[in-house]
Amino acid sequence: MNISNDENSANIKRWPGFLIASILALFAVLLCTLPVAFLTVTGPLMPAMLLGLLLSSCFNTSIRAQLQPGLGLARNQVLRLGIVLYGLRISLADLQQVGVAALVTDLAIVIGTLAVAAWVGIRCLRLDARTALLVGAGSAVCGAAAILATAPVLRARNSDISVAIATVVLFGSTAMLLYPSLYALPEVQQLFGHSQLAIGRLVGATVHEVAQVAAAAQSLDATAAHAAVITKMIRVMLLAPLLFGLTYWLNRKAGRQTRESPVSLPWFAVFFLLMPLLKDSAWIPVLWLDYLLKLDVLLLAIAMAALGLDTEIGAVFRAGKRPLLLAAILFVFLLMAGVGTTVFLENALNINSSN
Repeated sequence: MNISNDENSANIKRWPGFLIASILALFAVLLCTLPVAFLTVTGPLMPAMLLGLLLSSCFNTSIRAQLQPGLGLARNQVLRLGIVLYGLRISLADLQQVGVAALVTDLAIVIGTLAVAAWVGIRCLRLDARTALLVGAGSAVCGAAAILATAPVLRARNSDISVAIATVVLFGSTAMLLYPSLYALPEVQQLFGHSQLAIGRLVGATVHEVAQVAAAAQSLDATAAHAAVITKMIRVMLLAPLLFGLTYWLNRKAGRQTRESPVSLPWFAVFFLLMPLLKDSAWIPVLWLDYLLKLDVLLLAIAMAALGLDTEIGAVFRAGKRPLLLAAILFVFLLMAGVGTTVFLENALNINSSN
């Protein structure tokens, strides 16, 4: 009887924080229906976090403590469900259309970006490993969603997550605005052999967020724009191997430093990988799929709002300029490595086709 009462009391304590995060998320979703270019590109995740940060600055320590159980629910179970449903955006049939070149490009970009983030961020900029790897994961894979998925594995602080998300939104938006101007140049067209498809793969492999990729590819022809989005989806699928790799690395580190407890395997990443199979099985009606994708956006926005509510805004500013500098370095690396890999593969494909 006492156990049941304790459970009911715990559930009741979760409602205030969860409801406030949900209301902010719904408001962010509604904001993004307005005809504002910035909101159309960023989606509701960044506005949800900003609304949470703003409201959090009005709360004292006592109110934050009361909200904590519900915010913890949103940042853990709700977030994991949102990441799993994110896999429904991927179709295995679409992945086959862009060929091996897109996969090779994505692998090179993801591995290279994470390596640069770890080396430059930790060794050169003296950043905390959690911050460096969060910025690296967001730049390498899929922006805010990758940061949210990676944070529990790294046991990152809320301030680390907020800073990392801010950097990838900034430089992802920069890439979205810069790329159309770059690939319109005759010199760039000549560099890629006037292949719109190659440029599409470049956009998908190097721009941070899915929405930013779609916006940057609008000036390409329909086939190339589709290739850009699908190449991006392959990067999204690499999120699961990234999480498993980080778990293995952290557990090896914990084995050398016994005071650290082992990191649990992120099983939600397995379900994330199964979602494309479920989507292709046609077990989910098209109408339901549309609703599930909308639910996914809302769940991730709730997690972002909870993150903002549970973050002290002063901690974000105290992070300083070094995370921003790391994100800028990764932005340059993404562009240079993306161009180099794409040109190399395009030339290799042309040689093979001519033979």
